[in-house]
Amino acid sequence: MLHDPTTGKIWGTRCEGAIVEVTSGNAAKPKVQPKEFPGPDEAVAWAVKQEWSRLKKGFVLVNPAAEAGQPSMQRYIGGGYTGALMIAGCAGRVVTNRHQDEDASGAATDMLVLVGDDARTLHEWRPGKTDLAWSVLPANDGTGFLIRFDSGIYLWPSDGSPAQRISDATVMSSPFLTTSNGHVAWHDSDHVTVMRLANRQRVLQLTRTPAMVGGHSRQMMGALSPNAAMLACCATPGEIEYIDIAQAETVRRHRSDFEMITKMEWSPDGRWLLALEQYGKWRLLCLDTATGACPSGWPNFADMTRADFALDADGKRLAILRRGQIILHDFADMREIRSFAIDHVVRTAHIAWTGDNAISVRTDYGCLSTYVI
Repeated sequence: MLHDPTTGKIWGTRCEGAIVEVTSGNAAKPKVQPKEFPGPDEAVAWAVKQEWSRLKKGFVLVNPAAEAGQPSMQRYIGGGYTGALMIAGCAGRVVTNRHQDEDASGAATDMLVLVGDDARTLHEWRPGKTDLAWSVLPANDGTGFLIRFDSGIYLWPSDGSPAQRISDATVMSSPFLTTSNGHVAWHDSDHVTVMRLANRQRVLQLTRTPAMVGGHSRQMMGALSPNAAMLACCATPGEIEYIDIAQAETVRRHRSDFEMITKMEWSPDGRWLLALEQYGKWRLLCLDTATGACPSGWPNFADMTRADFALDADGKRLAILRRGQIILHDFADMREIRSFAIDHVVRTAHIAWTGDNAISVRTDYGCLSTYVI
């Protein structure tokens, strides 16, 4: 059941075979009408199309009683977008981006939007010039979000106060952003930088030049270990180096047959490194951080095209987004717990854990949802 926060009107459907029961009007006195279709498939297709039409008109879904695999919150963010579908969350609040076309001064930017669990917009921020946002992570202290823009790394407080750039100004997007244990790391101008957020002190700065993949993409991805003592860094396809931050030197390298790595994440115990491969075999890899070996019984995960993954804060559940579905695994033995389809996606979406039992999704169709796990 959707509702319009502005007018108080409601709209919802219930499909029974080839019949769609439509509820509309005012919540206090709703109107219920049946609508018949040639078959169940046509009925569901019509209901989905009508739901999307209402979402685009400002209706939202808020369902605290949603069961596992169902959305507890859903709203329209903006027009279809196949660029960076950034998403992160903390304490029920979700931040994402909405692309803004050129304004009167000719600047096309990404608007940052902070949404509450009741689907309301809490804060918005639009940079004052052409600047696109590529990724976002919650700051470890819960006070805000770290945003990776073309022009540098920003800290956006969750109370809506002005964002602060914490990196040097850049003219190209930093290829990665990672945070852990009060530290943040990124790459720009051929340097990897690790900063302690509390005092903005740069505790590491090393020269690293990304390799070109296929003559069109830079290979540069990194991830801080849970205690922020180590940085896993991939600057060359087929090789991951582990940099000791205190010693400012590489302590080991692991080489394998993977191609470009576009996302990396440590397990909370520091034992495993998850890495998403683009090109090559399009796999989700799991590597022992001490030996580089893959755990016994790890699934093949072939054809991870336009896929995403997210490990929960305890390292117990791994969510994989693939082909319009979220598959939830027990990370210890990769047993499948459940799977469910996500709504309003064409080809691409990104996911993030935004609660103990909640995963939020930003789709290329302009939809932001939170699903109960």
